[in-house]
Amino acid sequence: MAEASGKSTRNTAPVAPPIPERPLLHGERVWLRPREERGLPAYGAGINDTEVGGWAGYRMPFSLEQANAWHTHNLEQSRSGEAFFFAVCEMGDDRFIGTIWFKEINRLDLNAELAIYMDHDHLGAGWGSDAQRTLLAFGFGTLGLERIWLTVMADNARAIRSYEKVGFRREGVMRRSFRVRGTLTDSLIMAILRDEWEAGPK
Repeated sequence: MAEASGKSTRNTAPVAPPIPERPLLHGERVWLRPREERGLPAYGAGINDTEVGGWAGYRMPFSLEQANAWHTHNLEQSRSGEAFFFAVCEMGDDRFIGTIWFKEINRLDLNAELAIYMDHDHLGAGWGSDAQRTLLAFGFGTLGLERIWLTVMADNARAIRSYEKVGFRREGVMRRSFRVRGTLTDSLIMAILRDEWEAGPK
């Protein structure tokens, strides 16, 4: 008969990696880490929040199963270099407070689309702006992009102020391009170029 080791054989939750003192992608207040399965409940909660997910363009609730399927799809895109997805965390902490990513990375024309949402407790206080600056530095630096663009609903004044704060400029209006609660609304195309980023404040 084998001698008992005294150790529990019960499954335990995955141990989070240590928080780096000098994270590779960091701003003044936030750092970016890979978006991981352990953050999916917080990710889904943001999607299902009217003020967060609604303004970010999500139009129906996400279950945890749907969030997990989307996460798996995102991992495949990241492995292929089509996109990069990050969790936003406060400096010195690793709890999910938002998510930011590049999608539609065009290696030929050197551009990518940026998207972001911050959780309800981190809206309107500069957290998202700091996360954007961090991702822009990664895009123009590590990825060597020349243009980073985004779309935003024309009546999302808070988001537009945040984008303009970090240097995005309005390029055009897509009229009646997005349906919100049964009503078609305009969207803005905004972008920032490499030389504008390099000339502007960081």
